[in-house]
Amino acid sequence: MNFYIYGGNEQSSFKYMSELLGKETIDTNTFGKSVGHSGSYSTNYQMAGRELLTQDEIRMLDNDKAILLIRGEKPIVDRKYNILKHPNVKDTTDGQAKPYEHGQTNRANVSILKLEPDEIEGNVVKDIREIEQIGKITTELLADEEVENYYIMEEYENERKKENNK
Repeated sequence: MNFYIYGGNEQSSFKYMSELLGKETIDTNTFGKSVGHSGSYSTNYQMAGRELLTQDEIRMLDNDKAILLIRGEKPIVDRKYNILKHPNVKDTTDGQAKPYEHGQTNRANVSILKLEPDEIEGNVVKDIREIEQIGKITTELLADEEVENYYIMEEYENERKKENNK
């Protein structure tokens, strides 16, 4: 499980984040000295628990910092990465690239359309809309190799027809 804390403004979120981070143990030493005829000196060692970061410390975390929690590892406070400085941001809409439109066929390498002469009734088809009006249109997206094989086969068939007509 990974958990990335960017910041926030909700009090209950700060409490949850503080609990996720856990506690740390701190050692405290207190010294006492009394002066006088029979002076004494004492040292008191004490261990106490404290949240790694309190709710207030999380709330006051710098805006350019984030906390990363990885299962089995200690929490990490790190600087946030400015995504607009990534070298590939130019390929996104934030970098002024055109948005990707899923399902569009304008990325196809080539379109091959084969109509029989009786389907176009002697007319020369100039536009795809004319073909759609005929109602006999099928489209298929082909890989480069398939396009190459199509033209090779067509060339081969044309050569065979020429030889048969001799």
